[in-house]
Amino acid sequence: MLLEWLFPPKCPYCERTIRYDMTECLCCRAAYPLDPRIEITPKGDICIAPFTYEGNVAQALRNFKFRKTVFNSRSFSAAIVSAIRKTYYKDMDFEIVTDVPLTHSRIRKRGYNQSELIARHVARLTDKPFEELLERTVDSEYQHYLGREERIKHNKRYYNVISAEQVKGKTILLIDDIMTSGATLSSCSEVLKDAGAERVLCASVAIARK
Repeated sequence: MLLEWLFPPKCPYCERTIRYDMTECLCCRAAYPLDPRIEITPKGDICIAPFTYEGNVAQALRNFKFRKTVFNSRSFSAAIVSAIRKTYYKDMDFEIVTDVPLTHSRIRKRGYNQSELIARHVARLTDKPFEELLERTVDSEYQHYLGREERIKHNKRYYNVISAEQVKGKTILLIDDIMTSGATLSSCSEVLKDAGAERVLCASVAIARK
């Protein structure tokens, strides 16, 4: 097809040209870790991820975040769903998929919220509704200088639940692109629970090494 010839998609991890009906090349798919990463956030929530944040995966995420390679979100979301099916689906389920939000100014600058793109694909692949449950009102560029507990304390003030009725009594899958300290996921989870969510499950594309 003409579009594929003019703008051939590339594997997120090795950047080889692939077909439009593929999300990554067969070699990189075969190299996926067999077992998901599982970490506990500072507030005690489970977070799963298909990858560790390193090597080709880290580069693919940086390209996705800063070079507008939005095609990568298809592969990331499929990998997350595979990890979910190996973990959360064994003894629990979720009712809504949501994302870690960005401020409107950050979205205008970047053009999209990377976590939202992944979350929307995850919702479609799991046949669950996607809902924007949270909003972020303040940017906080300086936060990478803070410790984990300080970040949690500051972060919680920066997130609001859009509608408590949407979250009350629900089990929610919260998606972020990368889990580093877990402070952001913990802050969002705490805000959702304060608004009445029954449980918050977390997932990301990758978890950073500690």
